[in-house]
Amino acid sequence: MRREMRNRGCISDLARCSDPDMNRCSYKNGVAAARAVATPFVFVLAFCLISTSSALNAAVRVEGLNAWLSESANRSLNAVYEHMPQGESDEFKESLLQVVANRLLSGYVVRSVTIEGSDVVVVLEPIEEEPSWGISFNRPNLSPPVDEWFDADSEGIDADISSLMKGVPMEALSWGDLDLKREIDEIFAPRLPGWRTSLMVRTTVSGDVLLEVSFAPEQPLTLAVTSRINSASIPVMLHSNLRDDLLKGFAPVIGIPVPWLDIHKDDLVALSKKILGDEYLVDEAKAVPEVTAKTGTVSELDIDLESRRYAAGVWLAVYGGAEGKYPEAGLHFGRRTVPLHGWDVEMYGEFIVALNDWDLETRLGMRWMPWRFLWFGGEWSDNDDIWWLRASVESRPRSPYMWLRYSQDGDTNGAIGYRLNDYLSLELNYDSRDSDSWNVRALVNF
Repeated sequence: MRREMRNRGCISDLARCSDPDMNRCSYKNGVAAARAVATPFVFVLAFCLISTSSALNAAVRVEGLNAWLSESANRSLNAVYEHMPQGESDEFKESLLQVVANRLLSGYVVRSVTIEGSDVVVVLEPIEEEPSWGISFNRPNLSPPVDEWFDADSEGIDADISSLMKGVPMEALSWGDLDLKREIDEIFAPRLPGWRTSLMVRTTVSGDVLLEVSFAPEQPLTLAVTSRINSASIPVMLHSNLRDDLLKGFAPVIGIPVPWLDIHKDDLVALSKKILGDEYLVDEAKAVPEVTAKTGTVSELDIDLESRRYAAGVWLAVYGGAEGKYPEAGLHFGRRTVPLHGWDVEMYGEFIVALNDWDLETRLGMRWMPWRFLWFGGEWSDNDDIWWLRASVESRPRSPYMWLRYSQDGDTNGAIGYRLNDYLSLELNYDSRDSDSWNVRALVNF
């Protein structure tokens, strides 16, 4: 109760200038008193009214503003009107709203205030002629091709912002700047996620008003891009150079927001293909990269890189659990072609040397791939001069694989294995020709 009385006192004190001897103001039913309020006391008045506990069930509607400005103006004037004392006349309330609106809503002047039952309509108009707004983007410092991604995403947004600023006085941003920033952020959010905007207004030499929009990246940011190359046709020893060049090529991506990179996942894939396409090895081997991307603080690329022209592999094998089996080294080299779409054919030679006595086995064969990673074919071995049928599932990092050989003499040789990483594989090996048919073999792939 005491607070309400003090709040009502704020209004009555402003009306005490009614003494005719002072000749400083005149009023009728309190109306002129509200109009005579000096500028420094308007905000005190608004605070007093807002703090009053009595409220009216009314809605103030502001007209003459852009939609994004109306919300803030409606909110401010509703807060004032709802806490006006109920005993005052409508004429007093209209005049008081006019004073408060003229002071709070800079850049506009009140043309009329009308109370219609429980609704209040405040009509505003700009004090000065409509300014000529210009829109300028201060693009972040980005390197190609990432700068092109930014330009494409922000294209046409300046026209959307210009429509927001149409008819808005520059002074209105003193109270509507947060609403403007919210509107601009809503425009940019789906196209430039992860970029924080900041606004600056300045006037040009010609008198135009320029709204500058600057951008800064927000967390989380892209700190690194790693590449994993899978290939059964290009030796592992050559992968490191490709990864190094990819790492250098992804430098423009470092430091950009992860959400923004996520919507440019296809562009990241295209960038990786371009980097690989410029490599001499990839071009000479006619390798076609297939890339899948996973974005994050550390983004990951999984690259399948298979040559359409050559296939090569070098390995070292060590046996365990088999008597009379010694370490061996092997070389595979093949020439590939595609006679029919989707059917890769390879003619190859394999050369396997036992490291205990340097005995060399030569295999010559041909195989084709009717389904991805699955090969069928036949080969001749100079060891006993016999032919073998051969089927295999290609060895891929962090994946299982198998191979099976069946000779014209009825012998069987095969293995089921798992490739632990780019270099190391473990397999359970079977050879019907040996006394110890089953053994474990570890391979190091070069």
